[in-house]
Amino acid sequence: MNNSKSFYLSVWRWHFYAGLYTVPFLLMLAITGLMMLYSPVVEKWTNQDLYNVQQVSSTPLTFEAQKELVAQAYPNDLIKSVHALRDISESTRFQVIQDGEALSVFVDPYQGKVLGDISISDSLYSWADNTHGTFMIGDTGDKLIEIAISFTVLLVITGAYLWWPRGSTTLKESLKISCNKGRAFWKDLHSVIGIWVSIILLFFCISGLAWASVWGGSMLQAWSTFPMQQSATSVSSKLTHNDLNVKGLKQIPWGLEQAALPESANTNTPDVIGLDKIVSQSKALGFTQFQVFFPKGETGVYTASASSMSKDIENATDDRTVHFDQYTGEVIVDIGYQDYSLAAKAMAVGISLHMGQWGVLNYIVNTLFCLAVIMICITGIVMWWMRRPAGKFALSAPQQPKDLALWKHATWIILLLSILFPLGAAAMAVVIIIDRILLFIAPKISAVFN
Repeated sequence: MNNSKSFYLSVWRWHFYAGLYTVPFLLMLAITGLMMLYSPVVEKWTNQDLYNVQQVSSTPLTFEAQKELVAQAYPNDLIKSVHALRDISESTRFQVIQDGEALSVFVDPYQGKVLGDISISDSLYSWADNTHGTFMIGDTGDKLIEIAISFTVLLVITGAYLWWPRGSTTLKESLKISCNKGRAFWKDLHSVIGIWVSIILLFFCISGLAWASVWGGSMLQAWSTFPMQQSATSVSSKLTHNDLNVKGLKQIPWGLEQAALPESANTNTPDVIGLDKIVSQSKALGFTQFQVFFPKGETGVYTASASSMSKDIENATDDRTVHFDQYTGEVIVDIGYQDYSLAAKAMAVGISLHMGQWGVLNYIVNTLFCLAVIMICITGIVMWWMRRPAGKFALSAPQQPKDLALWKHATWIILLLSILFPLGAAAMAVVIIIDRILLFIAPKISAVFN
């Protein structure tokens, strides 16, 4: 067997084993991604009586009066924030925490009544988001998904090599499906769809990993968080911007989540500034559709936030977060997209594109992408099923090269992954160790994996 053929088999074998682990996760991510893309639209359409007011008048209730209505309807619960909306035909939405769960409470500002509520924490979006991020098994699921996404990068690299035109086949011919039957058709469908969406797939991997616990939370996000201590005279030792999020919904920009919340300094002032004053000041600063988070405790602050994360705006470059002293209304910190670090800017744009926030075209592309990923997974499974020997209990992996060490070509990939994706590199090292152990001490078990 020549070196070229041997190398091809080695790459194919890596592609197969990476896909073996990754396919279930990619299917889950694509399906839940579609659910997250469309569930807010479905929720708003099926609850029009809550989202929309019956009649608009010229004298709506003040925000403070609306908040009091919510307090009367939910006397034992925490009112966390309010959405100040641009569309006057929509009801006002408050976020209320009830027994640890988050609710959207809708108020008609013209009739002066609470219309009802919808659970945020138990919504279809929340379920899909939790599954998408943790596989519903917490931190363990988060790490398993991070490994899967790291392996997806390996799949794209090895897949591009396997697809690359050889012999008399031209590049143009390789970009279209040329076979119409048998396993060759499924192989063409798999590779052509894969190569067309490969760049988008890599983009989704990187932007999705921004929230992963190791690569995102412990490395990239920690290094890229806005330095609040340098901008505010006093910051909380316990609360971060992530505490402004509610269970089942992320609303705070990625680059601020780990930043400490500033504190109000004038705690000797007897009265706090009213909500309408904060809304008025926010509008004077240029906010149009935004959310106001209420102070937590005596040193808490009002926070006005407009971000693509909360779906108040579409363009992530218009992100803005302003903190007000709850006693004087003084602006403590004013943070815009221009103040983010380079990584935080890239992630702000990347995450909003990932979530389909940049208009109809972004929505369509994300939909087609999710469907393409599902098709890639299905065609991969079909190809394996058609190739495997009938009646043999084995994974039927691609042939192991005889004259080339199976895993030595992964060395450079492991080095790259170890820098970019530590969990992925660790998982690859484990695969190599297991393969060597099975080869030498358990040949019968090893046969199942070949």
